Amino acid sequence: MKKILIVLLVLAMTLTALTACSPKVEEPTFPTKPIQFIVPWSPGGGSDVAMRIVAQHAEKYLGQPVTVVNIPGVSGTIGLMELTEKPADGYYIGLIHEGLVVAHHAGVTEINYDSFIPIANMTDTPQWLAAYADAPYDTLEEFYAYAKANPGKVNFGMTLKGVAHAWGASMAEQLGTEFNLIPYEGTGERMKALAGGFIDVTVSDYASVVQFVENGDLKLLASCGEERSVETPELPTLVESGYDLVFSVRRGIVAPLGTPDDIVAILGKALADTAKDPEFIADLMNMQIETLYLDQTKYIEYMSTLDENTAKIASQLQ
Repeated sequence: MKKILIVLLVLAMTLTALTACSPKVEEPTFPTKPIQFIVPWSPGGGSDVAMRIVAQHAEKYLGQPVTVVNIPGVSGTIGLMELTEKPADGYYIGLIHEGLVVAHHAGVTEINYDSFIPIANMTDTPQWLAAYADAPYDTLEEFYAYAKANPGKVNFGMTLKGVAHAWGASMAEQLGTEFNLIPYEGTGERMKALAGGFIDVTVSDYASVVQFVENGDLKLLASCGEERSVETPELPTLVESGYDLVFSVRRGIVAPLGTPDDIVAILGKALADTAKDPEFIADLMNMQIETLYLDQTKYIEYMSTLDENTAKIASQLQ
């Protein structure tokens, strides 16, 4: 009997030792609940539409709902101010684009892109230089010549202290001339003003201009992306014409400062997988939005360069 007890005891001790030495399978610790995604713009706008598509598809790779919360106001800065105050635990993320950098240098807000941890850029919306149909120039070269010969006479539509304000100031600076910058609240209002001849030129996304072009109310002078667009392959880019100007709205995802690196990595991996998802790409294309994934390193490089260039024209944004 004693021998049996000793054998059983040895077996029990052996099993205990083996169990202790076996690698533990840890349950995933993030995410275990829904993630709140702050979009600092109103529902229905370009940023809201794009980010709802991102959220919808990112859920598949995070395994949890990604809930979009719209907090608009003050050029997209109210919602981002709230994000800076959220717990840095990965359950709160937000959208930024070039508008935040412009708002910072225009004195609208103290926060900037580096007030957060950039995770990845997800979309790109290139812009076009559009002119009133009866404007006395039909090509980019003719526009440049007219603008240089008539400083201050070109009425350039923009949103005060917004991205379009920076675009107008940057173009005037590189052309060595001046524009009469006319403020409007948003792209829609600018396009109506341009179609009615109240302004001469503006910069806009293709979805906002195409109907006016087809109706003959305005004309396109150039695409403002890094490369010629498939929508208008005949139009040159500003870069082709010898100017270091790229006008586009790139929308990226950020997290509050202090969010742990491992959680940022998990979010980044999910966004990278989302960006490669054919259904995600197709859904964006249906809304005339391009997919442009930039990982954390490349996204920070892009935003840093944008910040430096915007600082150079800060005095013109006040």
